[in-house]
Amino acid sequence: MPAASPDLTFMTALKAYRQGDAAGAIGILNGILADHPDHPDSLEVLGKILEEQGDLEQAIEITERLVVLQPESIMAHANLSRFWMLKGDKEIAEEWQSKARVLGWKDEISRKGTAAGTAPTERPIDPDALAKQEQAVTDRPDDVIARMALAGSYLKLEMPVKAVGHLREALKRDPDLSTLYLDLGKALEAANMSRDALPIYEQGVPVAEKNGDLMPRNQMASRIAALKKAQDQA
Repeated sequence: MPAASPDLTFMTALKAYRQGDAAGAIGILNGILADHPDHPDSLEVLGKILEEQGDLEQAIEITERLVVLQPESIMAHANLSRFWMLKGDKEIAEEWQSKARVLGWKDEISRKGTAAGTAPTERPIDPDALAKQEQAVTDRPDDVIARMALAGSYLKLEMPVKAVGHLREALKRDPDLSTLYLDLGKALEAANMSRDALPIYEQGVPVAEKNGDLMPRNQMASRIAALKKAQDQA
């Protein structure tokens, strides 16, 4: 009689684990890996169970094997970050977390590109650059330019709500920068929050006029007219 496939045996391990038999699950998973050392599901789940059992050293070793096997695995990187944090090594934990975030952005960009396509003249967002922009805002939360750059990247990724948050924070720090009102208004409209965009534009027009910023002033005036017309027709 042929031996059960590793996938079927893996399901047996999962059943044992869900029934509270962690030791039995570990034994089954180790058996799978003895015959199939590159079985990814067994590596991932065994790492998690070992961590729950307090064996962080073995959990890390097993999960690092998974990373070698699947270097694009977001979950493996995130798990390693958690394991190292539990060990008390924040620096290594943050390194793994940073890698997980970059992989997450790559996956997000790939899925959006598959769904909508990327315009041939528009340069796609670089996940590594995006991670650096996020880190710049974390390191310098009062840096208005850093927040504007990050918001611009979020808008390109069709994530306007995230952009709105950073543009609001930037506006708190520099209420005399007229382009911030324009950018925030556009982000609010992209987030289907046109009613909130209108007062932002209305606040921004006198700021732009005071600074002599004609282009943002004219654009905001145009959006005010369009939004009011839409409201009247609703």
